[in-house]
Amino acid sequence: MRRIAGRTRAAGQHAAPPTPERTDMARIGLVGFFGWGNYGDELFLENWRATIGLHHEVEVVHDMLSQPYFSRPAVEVVKDFDALVIGGGDLVIPNKISPLYWNRAWLAKPIYISGVGVPTWIKHQAPDVMERLRNFFQHENVRHIGVRDQESAHWVRRELAPKVPVEAHADLAFNLLLPPAVKFDRPTIGINLRSHRAGSDPAALVKVCQTYADRGYDVVNIVLGTGRTRTTDLEVARAFPFDRQVILESEDTAELSSYLGGLDVLVSNKFHGTVVATMYGVSSVVLSSTTKSRNLYRRLSREHLLSTNEDPDMLRKVELAAAPVSSAAVRQLEVEANAAVRTLVGKLNADFRPSYKAASGS
Repeated sequence: MRRIAGRTRAAGQHAAPPTPERTDMARIGLVGFFGWGNYGDELFLENWRATIGLHHEVEVVHDMLSQPYFSRPAVEVVKDFDALVIGGGDLVIPNKISPLYWNRAWLAKPIYISGVGVPTWIKHQAPDVMERLRNFFQHENVRHIGVRDQESAHWVRRELAPKVPVEAHADLAFNLLLPPAVKFDRPTIGINLRSHRAGSDPAALVKVCQTYADRGYDVVNIVLGTGRTRTTDLEVARAFPFDRQVILESEDTAELSSYLGGLDVLVSNKFHGTVVATMYGVSSVVLSSTTKSRNLYRRLSREHLLSTNEDPDMLRKVELAAAPVSSAAVRQLEVEANAAVRTLVGKLNADFRPSYKAASGS
């Protein structure tokens, strides 16, 4: 299997933007699951750097990848920033709370919540957690709330009753400019695995891989992670019992995205693997049918491609994935995500850039 070299990055993506030469920039702290190498979260970080970072100084708030996450007290950390942006991912969890995301210390500064989701399949609500979340979301310093789908928006409005409007939009990864897709020499089916599902019976997925290999497809196992996540997911990929697979890995999320774009079909354990494949027009069968996957595929009218790791009907669903993704539906998601990011950046500019406020008449 050959990859075509000379791929270029999309402008402004996958690297911190140059520091703007202005004196009216705010210092924006980014709160999220950044640095562990989970593919989707690193896409969010790149999104913030390429958008908010064009107007303000941005920096990830935490400096440690294990609790307590900060080498200084959080009340001291927050003093370094003018405002905080919290998101994205499934950060609003009703039965546990992270001191990284919903730390009371953050409420000393203006808060902009954007791109978060709620795993509504979790039915147990811990009273102390819900009280903490309500107090946070209802605080006067929360200036903006944007969530990933209507289901999450309904939950936040009903359960947390914030004082500012809750805006629903597509996953913000749909705002990204993706690199050109890799071109493979032969038809190629891609799979990706993840460590916390490594104990499931691989027989159904092996059957898919064997069937497509026999049909002349190359089978690539894409390790969708960098850093720590790459290390653990690579072990799972190597242990997958199909000896005709080719493992593709990288510390560059742009390269991982380009692999997804070159596929003919994807069988994915990772939500943002499906999201990015969909943006390239590549059909994806979803093995991790979480709330976010179901909500996305409902919008795309592709619920029939929701599966599980041990689904005996997996092969048939992969064959059904030959039907193309609706480009119009994908475009609508991209438009929503772009509008949501522009709204967030506009609010930050209106609040923290006097020159922007004067020019806009705010």
